[in-house]
This record gives sequence, C-alpha cells and structure tokens, in this order.
Amino acid sequence: MKRILIYLVTTFGLTWTFWSIGISGPVVMGMPVAELAAAGLGMFGPSAGVLAVWIVTRSEGGLDLPLHPRFQGNGRWYLTAWFAPALAVLLGGILYFGLFRSQFDPSMGYMRAFSGAAAQAYSNGQIRGMAALQIVVAVFMGPFLNVAAGAGEELGWRGLLYPALRRRLTPVPACLLGGVIWGVWHAPMTVRGHNYGLGYAGFPWMGVVMMCVFCTAVGTLLHALTERCGSIWPAALAHGGLNAVISAPMMFLPSAEAGSRLLGPTVAGLVGGVPLLLAAAAWLTVKCRPSGENTGKIAGNGA
Repeated sequence: MKRILIYLVTTFGLTWTFWSIGISGPVVMGMPVAELAAAGLGMFGPSAGVLAVWIVTRSEGGLDLPLHPRFQGNGRWYLTAWFAPALAVLLGGILYFGLFRSQFDPSMGYMRAFSGAAAQAYSNGQIRGMAALQIVVAVFMGPFLNVAAGAGEELGWRGLLYPALRRRLTPVPACLLGGVIWGVWHAPMTVRGHNYGLGYAGFPWMGVVMMCVFCTAVGTLLHALTERCGSIWPAALAHGGLNAVISAPMMFLPSAEAGSRLLGPTVAGLVGGVPLLLAAAAWLTVKCRPSGENTGKIAGNGA
C-alpha cells in the first residue's frame, strides 16, 4: 500500500501541476504547439511516479516491472496491439453513425473545417483522399510514432498500479478501481475539453465520469495484454495506436458542434465505446470463471 500511495501522489501531483501550468486554454484541435507539448509531456507523469517509488522504497526490495519486450511467442499479441485499436474505432464509428445517421456527413464538414480555408474548395473525392491517407498513416505508423508516449503511461499504470491492485483484489474490482483512478487522473484535460468538448449537458462532471468509464474499458484490455505477454510493450503499442486513430470518426461529422461527444462517434463516447466495453467485459468474464488461477489474487512483490 505504501508504494501505491507514493505512486499516486507523485503521478497526480506532477501531472496535474504540469498540465495546470502548461495549458491555459481549452484542449482542442488547433491548440498552441507549446500547450500541445505540455499535454504530451504530462503522459510521462506515471513513469515519474514509478521512479519515485523506486527511490523511496529501494531498500525494501526492487520493483518487478515487466520491461522486457518478450517478442518470442507473443507475435500475435503484438499484432493485436497494433491493429485492434483501429478495429475498435471502426466498429464504434459504424455503430454510432448507424444509430445517428443524420450526423454522418459524406462531404466531411468537420474535416474541412479543421483543414484550412483551402479545403473548403476541395471536391468530396479530394477530401476523402486526404482522410484516407491520414487514416492509413495513423493505423500503420501511429502506434510506433506514439509508442514512447504510450510507454510513459503504461510503465506506471499497467506496469506498477494494476499488478499492485491485483495482488489485493480479484480482477473485476481491481480493473474498476484502476480505471476510475486512471480516468480521474485525466480530469484536468477533460474539463478543458479533451475528448468531450466544452459546454455539454452536465459539463464538466459528466465528462469526467465518461472518461472513467472509457479508461476502465481500455485499462482492462491493456492490463490483459500486459498480463498475457508479461510485458508493458504490447500495451504501450496499443495505447499509442489508440491515441493515433481515436479521432478518425470525427472526420465524418458535419461540424464540431454536431451530436454529443459523450456518446460518440469516438470510442471515448458511450455509444462509440461499446466495442471496447464488450471486449473488456468478455475478458473479465473469462478471468472470473471458477478456477483458482483466474479468480485469485496474484503473487509478487508488494506495492
């Protein structure tokens, strides 16, 4: 418990301070580069939390962190980490626009609005070509471009916190608690518009709640990858990939004001996030089948 507290105090303290000082306005597309950099650097707060735990408690025993990539025998899980986020985003977008058909804009008004004045004159074919190129780059290169930032979070959340919670709790409460903690950690970004925008019904608290739901689903699946492979790197790859593709369905909205980001079309919304929620629920159901291996707490160094 001591290590958990040190980790949380350091991670929340550093990240929230950094975001509060470095970001002065809304977290939206087109925000200043310096503030965008501050938002990105905040992702390394969990790694700083791990370092603090090691410094304070190293005399009590080392940290058993899953840092080895363990490629051998885990190829299919690395492929899953690479492509599953894009599949979840695709399925979530299809579900959202299937339910809210009036919000699907073939002329991609949202993308035009954020692509500069010249984009207003592009034909539908040209704007779709731009979108296709961006999506291909995001799917195939995004996970690798973002893997370092993903690892900055995963070292702390799935490398230290989730295993520590699992040593004390069975899978469902451990993943629920871990997801809420991770979601609340994002609160300074959420109240500035990250993922859900500004001024929606219940602002900003409904956004914080929805972020906790989203983080519970994603955190459960990233924990599953880490546990299965014995390494944080598949989770870091998946985390980076999700960050790269998560906004893709937004391109097909008529405008930034259309609909509610609390519902979708991204996987951070309640409707768009159904594929992630179902996948997380399925994994937890398997983990909770009556067997000593799946229901018990896991052994390891205390935290």
